[in-house]
Amino acid sequence: MRTAWIDRTKWRSRSRTGNRRRISHFGFTLIELLLVIAIIGLIATIALVSQRNGQAKRRDVKRVSDTTELQKALALYLSKVQSYPVYTGCLTGSDAVSVGLQGQGFVSPGAKLVDPAFPTNITKCYYYVGTAGKYTLRYTLEQTAASTGAAGDHYIVP
Repeated sequence: MRTAWIDRTKWRSRSRTGNRRRISHFGFTLIELLLVIAIIGLIATIALVSQRNGQAKRRDVKRVSDTTELQKALALYLSKVQSYPVYTGCLTGSDAVSVGLQGQGFVSPGAKLVDPAFPTNITKCYYYVGTAGKYTLRYTLEQTAASTGAAGDHYIVP
């Protein structure tokens, strides 16, 4: 059984010159093209949102890891020096607390214990308030997750 070839062309009656022209119907309609563009835009939007959520989760996990490491380093600092570093402000990597912890060997020299968003966003930082007998460390999480906790400000007080 042979399938017949479908002729998708039509003859138009007459052009201005009097000759008959052949019109082809092999292209896409405008509706089909707009539908494809809309679907591609929707898929791109979904991919972008999920990628940004993944970045926020990665930054939150780093924040929790950094603050845990800072807690351990400050506890070792207290046991050796018998007081906490006296400082108030953001931990930038070159502040008195970071330099003191690295100088005593409690934090590896190459470690950067700064908020992942800090260089571009000044308002996000690990904020340290310390006196000789106590300290408070504040950090902010962007999203709520079971592994990191609720979004918002978190405080560490020993």
